[in-house]
Amino acid sequence: MRADFFLSDNRAALLKRGLTIILSFLVFTSIFLLPSPSLAEDVKGADDPIVVAGNIKVKPDKKEEFIALSQTFIEPSRSEPGCISYSFYEDETEDNSFLFFEVWRNRAALDYHFQTPYFHEFVEKSPDLLAKPAEIKIYKIAETQTL
Repeated sequence: MRADFFLSDNRAALLKRGLTIILSFLVFTSIFLLPSPSLAEDVKGADDPIVVAGNIKVKPDKKEEFIALSQTFIEPSRSEPGCISYSFYEDETEDNSFLFFEVWRNRAALDYHFQTPYFHEFVEKSPDLLAKPAEIKIYKIAETQTL
């Protein structure tokens, strides 16, 4: 006869399954969502600049929430290895519109950025705040010249 504190076979199986799911999630997160050390090393590679430019139109009643969300990732993004410039502006010519302009040392630096937790949080939370899908373009710089 089992004591009350032992789990029944069904409950033990459910607990084992739940722990397996949680462990799988943690492994997935550590592999795919957190920047890998090797990716951080790739950021130090050759300069091959990448520019990201975007226009975001926000729902009028979600403007302040969007600004607050944006502020959570701007400074961490600027301090990432490979970030040359990270600018975020409110468009003064169009209500509830925001512009951003990013320059990354190379594609590895941008990929590193895409894997950070704060980037994932922004991607997850921002769609509910947008009036329409964001217009984002990525440009690979072939040549630069000084004027």
